[in-house]
Amino acid sequence: MRTLSSNTIFPALLIMLGICMLAAGCTSDTSPTETTPYETSSVATTAPAAGTTVSGAAEGSISAVPFATLISYLPGAPAGWTADEPAGATWTVEDGQWTWASRDYSKGDARATVLIQDSAYYNVGYWESWDSLVAFETTEGYYKSGTVSGHPSWEVFSKPDSYGTWVGVNERFMVYVSVEGGSEQDLNAFVNAIDYGGIANLE
Repeated sequence: MRTLSSNTIFPALLIMLGICMLAAGCTSDTSPTETTPYETSSVATTAPAAGTTVSGAAEGSISAVPFATLISYLPGAPAGWTADEPAGATWTVEDGQWTWASRDYSKGDARATVLIQDSAYYNVGYWESWDSLVAFETTEGYYKSGTVSGHPSWEVFSKPDSYGTWVGVNERFMVYVSVEGGSEQDLNAFVNAIDYGGIANLE
């Protein structure tokens, strides 16, 4: 019986989760087109972090803030980085709407993206995959749960230089940061530049 090596298994798992995340994040016309090519998966080693489900207010019980408001919370470029013009959108879901705003950044060959979404408590965008994330670590990368400014988070790394962080704010807003071709320090610079308290207080 032939044994598959980790060099064979890990790329296959990368592709599988990438497809699943793309399907979860792009159902019908309710999701942004951003993709996360470095996302990885493996056998779960721990359960999803407690208290991270989208179980707050009823779906659509509030109105999503305009994407122009979310744009104002996208950070400027850290030292050495250049920021592109921000983008935003409003999406229709069921009888309501949700919004998102994003901005791309560059530094040499490195690329970064910051995206903020207001789900209005609908299970849309990155919230669709939030509860399916599991913690694991392999020779090729990891997923790990944690907190950022008191909010639940997930961080992902895939060799050689792909990084990402999701931060769930009040079970309503999602902040997503990705860095390709950069370092963990680059990721932290973007993650720490965001005003999570201001986002949490949006109504």
